Amino acid sequence: MDQVKEILLYKLLEFEGLILSPIHIIILVGLYLATIILLKYLKKFFNYREITDKSITTLDGKEVPVWRLVKQFIWLVSLLIGIRSLGINNPNLDLSRILAIEFFRFDKFHVAIYHFFVFIVVYIGGRILMNIVRIYLQKRFKRKDGVDEGSEFVYLQLTKYLLITVGIILIMRSLGIDLDLFITATAFLLVGLGLGLQDIFKDFFAGLLLLFEGTIKVGDVIEIDRQDGRESFVANIEEINIRTSKVKTRDGKMLIVPNSHLSFQKVHNWDSATDYTRFTIPVTVMFGSDLDLVRKILREAAQGHPKVSNHHEIFVRLLHFGDNGLELDLVFWAHQSLYIEIHKSDIRFEIDKKFREHGVEYPYPQMDIHVDRKKSTKSPN
Repeated sequence: MDQVKEILLYKLLEFEGLILSPIHIIILVGLYLATIILLKYLKKFFNYREITDKSITTLDGKEVPVWRLVKQFIWLVSLLIGIRSLGINNPNLDLSRILAIEFFRFDKFHVAIYHFFVFIVVYIGGRILMNIVRIYLQKRFKRKDGVDEGSEFVYLQLTKYLLITVGIILIMRSLGIDLDLFITATAFLLVGLGLGLQDIFKDFFAGLLLLFEGTIKVGDVIEIDRQDGRESFVANIEEINIRTSKVKTRDGKMLIVPNSHLSFQKVHNWDSATDYTRFTIPVTVMFGSDLDLVRKILREAAQGHPKVSNHHEIFVRLLHFGDNGLELDLVFWAHQSLYIEIHKSDIRFEIDKKFREHGVEYPYPQMDIHVDRKKSTKSPN
């Protein structure tokens, strides 16, 4: 037993009064493995006790903020226990003296051991505060109707930028940097950069407008006009950052769009007013067709689609007595969807099927040519 104790307390390294022994390494490795095992067990336990058939730890492939907070708290406790374990075989350990050891100093600016812990504390503290804000916003949004995922994202982004700013200030103060001098130098630097990087600063300003105004939010389906004059395209807002935004097109491509294009260009937001948007499908039938039957078929085709709203009236308009047939318009309301063209295609398939069942025909382009026989048989002088 004495030999085991002697091995465990054997001095491997001594630094400023801190003796590092095998027992310290064993405790640190054991804490790391125990924390991983504990987290895996808790994750299985939480997932086993599901609420409303949804996992407590993950939702849509992302970790739930409550589970993130539990993980971060457990890792923080494990870290504190590991630091406390250094007291074994070091009865007169003075951590403050060791942490104050400096690597570099220039006037007030200095880098010491405790700065690494400051970085860790600021990082972990910011992550914990961010998850607390997420939990609060999710509960608040759950209680209030009319507050959507996009508004939640705006608050989270603003909170993230605020925490990053506060964290940078705390780190700079701990390093001994004069903030007044830094702010003055930054102001002159921004003026110089602003003259050469006007487009980038315009994107930053546009990003702030998008976050504060909320005219375009995450989850909105928008129609973006192209600057080169080509046909506009429809996309879904996936993420809004301070300079650029990520949008997902109908073909699954993820595009990076400058925020100035969303703020200062023409953009149609399908989600800006209500949950449903009105769409139309033009149809042309032969002259002499039974319009009552045609109207019934068109309405039934739209009503049978699951994405079409039953709370809004579906109607058919007779637009024109066209050159080739009767031009009509099927009008219906559907939830704003990135793939609305696919839903409209499904309705067209159903219309064509019912037209063939009831003998309704489409017109073909045709032209009548009348020949004047008298002029055609008259001989030239």
